[in-house]
Amino acid sequence: MSKQKPQVLHLLSFLPALAYWWLEETQPLVIALSAGVSLAVLELSLERWLTGRLHTLSKLNTGILVMLGVCAMIAREGVWFKLQPTFTGVICGGWLSLNQARGKTMLLEMMRDMNRPWPFPGAWLRDFERHVIYFMFGFAALMAYWSIWGTTAQWAFWKTAGQYMSFGAFMALEFWWFRHRLKTYRGEER
Repeated sequence: MSKQKPQVLHLLSFLPALAYWWLEETQPLVIALSAGVSLAVLELSLERWLTGRLHTLSKLNTGILVMLGVCAMIAREGVWFKLQPTFTGVICGGWLSLNQARGKTMLLEMMRDMNRPWPFPGAWLRDFERHVIYFMFGFAALMAYWSIWGTTAQWAFWKTAGQYMSFGAFMALEFWWFRHRLKTYRGEER
């Protein structure tokens, strides 16, 4: 697989939200919803074609979009369609929370599955995963706010570029926190 294909998939992930935003402003709601759902299904098909497989998260997102799109068409209210990031964040955050409550850490399991030893205390990765859970629930709440009380343009910003910027800021804070713990850890080794 070439390095261009994943970049194309990142750009494709913006398409349903941006198309819905533009169409909701210029067309009847049913057209905007139909196009948003159709583009989500098309995005899933292109992912399969370009990568040869479908990610579980992609299938989850598309399923949520289709269900919420149908709800929005029945209710004649676009807010249902816009709640997709909220549902995804709550479902993924809930799944990770449930695993942590059972004493499992998805990230540690992934490291073991890839035969990559984690050279630091496992608690660090569990803490990071807990922070990811907080981020998911927090971003889900933010997206619920923009879905219900914001404009579609504001929602589209946070669904696309705002999400990447928020996650980038989150990761910068996590990197700082990790470096801080690493300095403390190395100081304790001496």
